[in-house]
Amino acid sequence: MRHWKAVAAACLIGFAMNVSFADGIKLGAPEGWQLWGPLGDKYEMGIDPAESTPDHPALVIASKDTPTNETVTLMQQVNAAEWEGGMIEFSMMAKAVGAEKNRVWLRHLKGRNPVTGEKRSLPELMLNSRSIPDSKGWERITIISYLPKDSGDEDRHFDIGISLASKGKIWVRDIKLERKPFVPVSNPVELPAFRMGLPTYPPRNLNFSG
Repeated sequence: MRHWKAVAAACLIGFAMNVSFADGIKLGAPEGWQLWGPLGDKYEMGIDPAESTPDHPALVIASKDTPTNETVTLMQQVNAAEWEGGMIEFSMMAKAVGAEKNRVWLRHLKGRNPVTGEKRSLPELMLNSRSIPDSKGWERITIISYLPKDSGDEDRHFDIGISLASKGKIWVRDIKLERKPFVPVSNPVELPAFRMGLPTYPPRNLNFSG
């Protein structure tokens, strides 16, 4: 079985094993995931039977009545051995209600230029993220990122996560993690050189109105 299938199965198994509720929600992270932040104090988390399907339990993360801007995060680290040199596609069905600050995200080090293959002198952190639109119902959220091939590095991994940093609720289900082939850009767009000494202005006509 390919690694991405094992990861996706572990996610769903973790959700399914935590269906014991207290007042509708069982506090704590699903098995296989790490929890960061004030769960129990400012937030609660558990499987929501009303939003689940027979095949896909739905995890809900909800703020309590106390206003907060602290962040609660559910995440896991994935071994990158079978993913290097390809595109990671991290997706899930998700919805949000009253959750102004939420993020679904994927991060890793980007040690090489994806076009030339040249190794960077200082690896940079690559963070791709999207917010779950508020009050639009269930929709698939997808994040795609190129994971460079750096076979000389040890303990290579990437992180996937879901975060809430405000009042409101978010639900996630049917998580998928897939490796897609990387297709380099054969004719990258050449940007104009940065020019010094030009006059500066406030931002203007961003709406192309005239």
